[in-house]
Amino acid sequence: MSRARSGFTFVELLIAMALFGILSAIAVPKYRLLREKAWTATLKADLGELRIAEESYWAENQLYSADSSQIDWRSTSEVTVLISSSDFSAGFQATARHASMPSTECSMYVGRETVLGIPSGDIACGPTVGSGPITGTPSPP
Repeated sequence: MSRARSGFTFVELLIAMALFGILSAIAVPKYRLLREKAWTATLKADLGELRIAEESYWAENQLYSADSSQIDWRSTSEVTVLISSSDFSAGFQATARHASMPSTECSMYVGRETVLGIPSGDIACGPTVGSGPITGTPSPP
């Protein structure tokens, strides 16, 4: 009596491992790119929400605020936002960085505070201008 043998041959296993390696080589960089896009979208969403909160505060006080607790706004947990201005009655600028992506920052300018030719309210993202985390105290009005 002969028994049928079942299972995979060594060559079949090698082919399966090679295919898995090729698919992994394609998928991992794509995953990293998608993750960075998600982090950038988080930065843009936080700055957009900040703009709405600041405009609501300005409508009541005719002044923008550097204190996020005054405008009842908080950024997401891994995002650091610095709000600054030379004249908070004229406008403000905000810069945001994600903890997982320190090499990229997004900036927004509202009102007459314009830098780099970005129209008021537009959000621009690019390589980090300064080095290290966003720190410091916004200049007083």
